[in-house]
Amino acid sequence: MAVLSGRYFPSSLSAGRPASMQKTTAQGVSGRPRGAAAVPRGLRRAYGREMTRRAGGLQCGAVSAREKGGKPRRETQVTWRDRTELALAGLAADRPARPMIFVALFALLMFLPGFFSLPPIDRDETRFAQASRQMAQSGDYIDIRLGEGTRYKKPVGIYWLQSAAVKLVGESHATEIWVYRLPSLAMAVAACLLTYLIALSLVGAQAALLAALLMAVCFVLGGEARLAKTDATLLATVLAAQLVLARLHMRGAEAVRGGWPWLFWGAMGASMLIKGPIGPMVVGLTVLALIVLRRGVRWLAPLRWGRGLLLFVAIVLPWYVAITVKSGDAFWAEALGRDLIGKIGEGQESHGAPPGAYALAVWLTFWPASILLPFGLWYGWSARREPAVLFCLAWILPSWLVFEITATKLIHYVMPTYPALAVLAAAGWLARPDGPLSRPYRLFLAAMLALALLLGAAPLIFSLQYGTGPSVLWALGIALSLAGIWSVWTAMRARARLRVVLGMGLLSLGLSVSLFGHLARFGHIWPSNALAGLYVQAAGMCEDPAYLSVGYGEPSLMLLSRKLPHFVGPEEAAGAVPDAGAGCALVFVEDRRRADFDIAVSRQGEVIGRVEGFGLGGADALGITAYLFR
Repeated sequence: MAVLSGRYFPSSLSAGRPASMQKTTAQGVSGRPRGAAAVPRGLRRAYGREMTRRAGGLQCGAVSAREKGGKPRRETQVTWRDRTELALAGLAADRPARPMIFVALFALLMFLPGFFSLPPIDRDETRFAQASRQMAQSGDYIDIRLGEGTRYKKPVGIYWLQSAAVKLVGESHATEIWVYRLPSLAMAVAACLLTYLIALSLVGAQAALLAALLMAVCFVLGGEARLAKTDATLLATVLAAQLVLARLHMRGAEAVRGGWPWLFWGAMGASMLIKGPIGPMVVGLTVLALIVLRRGVRWLAPLRWGRGLLLFVAIVLPWYVAITVKSGDAFWAEALGRDLIGKIGEGQESHGAPPGAYALAVWLTFWPASILLPFGLWYGWSARREPAVLFCLAWILPSWLVFEITATKLIHYVMPTYPALAVLAAAGWLARPDGPLSRPYRLFLAAMLALALLLGAAPLIFSLQYGTGPSVLWALGIALSLAGIWSVWTAMRARARLRVVLGMGLLSLGLSVSLFGHLARFGHIWPSNALAGLYVQAAGMCEDPAYLSVGYGEPSLMLLSRKLPHFVGPEEAAGAVPDAGAGCALVFVEDRRRADFDIAVSRQGEVIGRVEGFGLGGADALGITAYLFR
């Protein structure tokens, strides 16, 4: 109760019965005033009988004991803001099932805007999705194929999940990107739930609810929930293992009896199939740091290392052996040599950055949860000897250091450490000293809130540049952002410990609606959509045309098309053009290869369309002409 003092939890509660709850009332009846609503049992458990009687009993115009002189004193009305705060605290105090349902629904509300409408994003997402589509179509669940080649950058786990999603939804939807995003959405929600369970073991019910909701509003997790990639699934597997480790660290062997060790090793094996050694590295570094801090390894014995390692090997080894037999050393050369070791040694695909880049970027990538991050940093230092804080620091610092010194840097690489940041931020906010916010923090808060409007303005700039004009979705997103700014500001001024995250939810939802929900309108950045439509048009003009593309090879074109296109050079495309009346072929030619194609081709084709814009995969301006030869 001490850390929750302030407007909602007055210090008078610890000293005795508040003046407003004295026996004598205007009605002359002890207890709550006539007509006052009963307070739910969960609130009484959360705050104590006196405080909840006070919160539930006060009504607009309720009159309590008379002041000196006989003039009645009117009590302060309990507003909807007060009741929202109390309801959240009562929810946190309930059994875990209800808070977890709330967290899951809240996370879905944050993640769903734009989930279905956002077109495939080149290049990584579409490569994963197209490889999964081909796996589902071929029935070969060992090899990973992309177009006419292979895709050996990542292990098979994510392709199995996405192929299962295709089978579940139906192959008639195999060209729709949202099908392949379903595993990411489910795992992002699972990550929020696992954050709640981990925090519940570390810092208690209210901080656990707050930490889970902070993860749900986190910008980078919201982005990964909408992408058919590995990172949301990787996060869920890491958190499943960290949950077991947190229980063992805080409560000893009794907390991990039964199936908990199998969850730990199963999660480690699944993580190895999703993104190779990255997940086990994060968990392993946490274990090593805790061994140093605890000065021993005996506390790890309940994890059943012998049987657990056998389970880990049983999960991981069969596919790795099978792909080695099928591909020789090709998989290992690509996955280890080029993808993993290559990213450590040098920045790949123009994604290099110096050490310290993640420490600067976290204020944006963790936004709007980063509003509470200063409290997490303060709490992590001031309570650094507490077991829960030690666990979070052992989780964050070693892995963060590894990611900082790695040459290739992408904003989602440090995401496996974000749940620990959320736990520290939640605990620090709840434990902060009473009193007004400091001036430096108020300036920081103003900057963080202004960021909502800056991010929301980006779609408007695109709209004006490409002539689409602002939409209702953009206006709705800005309105939600303004409501979020007001809500966060007023909640912090009122020292509302839990209600502040609902304001952050409005900020996150506003950005999701204005950005993710609005991007689909910008046809200039989705040329593959228009090109796939031209193939449908060509298929209606002649039967089963040959399908070729010269100079444009984005994988989104493969995913969106009912037939697999061939990405070829000008000479090969010209050789595939049939003689007049001997068949038909559709050829897309990018402007920079058009002169070479005109020289190589023997006859002029019919222009059935032209697409202009730029590709997200290469950020280059594009002009593509569609020729139909028949």
